[in-house]
Amino acid sequence: MPYKKAALCGLFCFMTSMNTKEIQLKKNFRYHIIEGMLYIGTTTTLISTQTTMPALIKRLGGSNVLVGSWPVVMYLAYFLPQLISANRSSAIQFRKPFVIRLGFIQRLHILILAFIIALWGETMPALAIAFLFLIFISNQMVSGTVSPVWMDFLVKTIPPESRGKLVGWRASLAATLGLVNGFILTILLTMFSFPYNYAAAIGLAFLYQMGSLKAQKKVVEDHPSAVSEPVHISELFKRMRSIISSSRTFKKFLIASSLLTVSFTSAAFFTVAAMKRFDLSASSVGIFTVVMIIGQILSGVMLGWIADAKGTRAALIICGTSLLCAIAIALFAPSVIWFYPVFIFLGVVIGGETFMRYNFAVECAQDGDRAMYVGVMNTWLAPVYLLSPLAGWLSTEYGYNVIFWLSLVIGGTGLILLARMPDPRLQKLALSSK
Repeated sequence: MPYKKAALCGLFCFMTSMNTKEIQLKKNFRYHIIEGMLYIGTTTTLISTQTTMPALIKRLGGSNVLVGSWPVVMYLAYFLPQLISANRSSAIQFRKPFVIRLGFIQRLHILILAFIIALWGETMPALAIAFLFLIFISNQMVSGTVSPVWMDFLVKTIPPESRGKLVGWRASLAATLGLVNGFILTILLTMFSFPYNYAAAIGLAFLYQMGSLKAQKKVVEDHPSAVSEPVHISELFKRMRSIISSSRTFKKFLIASSLLTVSFTSAAFFTVAAMKRFDLSASSVGIFTVVMIIGQILSGVMLGWIADAKGTRAALIICGTSLLCAIAIALFAPSVIWFYPVFIFLGVVIGGETFMRYNFAVECAQDGDRAMYVGVMNTWLAPVYLLSPLAGWLSTEYGYNVIFWLSLVIGGTGLILLARMPDPRLQKLALSSK
């Protein structure tokens, strides 16, 4: 009898611990969604690299060269530190303290920027532009430093079968909040005089991002990561080459992602091509933006479900196909009506491709190397973004259709390569079932 009681007690404790863990994982899922909604919904509107910040640079008296260099500088500042960060953090057992600490520092940049724009935007605009670049470069470098560690933190605290849904819900709800924030931004820019209107928008972005950090603090990281000794900086790129050469799937994935990223540069010309071809007014920009956000809202959850059910590769193939569809329609569109599906397809790409790419990278890695794989991926892709100015030059010299044709060929090659590679998560599941 004592043995039966002990067995029952052990079974009860086991079941209770399992229920407690399941409850915590569900809570983690919700907190990650809230964090992503608040953070992404802010960066895509209130401090958008594509819209708000270039407009602020022009309002401060910045040249077209500064406006054109802004996205390139921001992407490089974000991508370049990631490999070093992934290497240095490989000895950290618990990721959450690192993520929260650097996340706060990153967000503090936004608050400082709001004060600088309010204080110097009107009286010393040249100084304000200088600080705008310096602060945002620093912000992006901190963001890039924390990015691979954050991804490992997310993967640790969410079960594999729910990661696709998580990405989908984050994308859809962030796009919904982005739509709301678009209207708020319009009100702020209209209600307040310069520079307080932009300062208010940036200040509101800081509040949203602090809310996202608060949600992130509630995520429970209940077990340590597998750790390894960081390698010396002189050996770092040797390790990067070793990772790439050791996995044919990851190597093909990097090449395919590079080709599709090059193809994505054509998206910057969709709006201006439509405006030039059909002599559209400036209001069409707002309409296209709303249509694009609708594409993000509708596609996010769908892509997440597909990623969990059919594998991340399937979701990436849908994103790549959507990009090629958008380019092809923009190339042959006989009327402006045809540009609405262009931006619907573009919304599908923007809503899911980046985070699905992160998911695929960590699925290629062993548990202790996940942050390193993310760092390798983004370091590999960093130079690709330098091609954006080249695409601008080609469009000026030869027209937008040349860019669209080149993007179709390059992106099509990347999509074929992506379609011919295996899905690493499904491979691991197949091995574990044997």
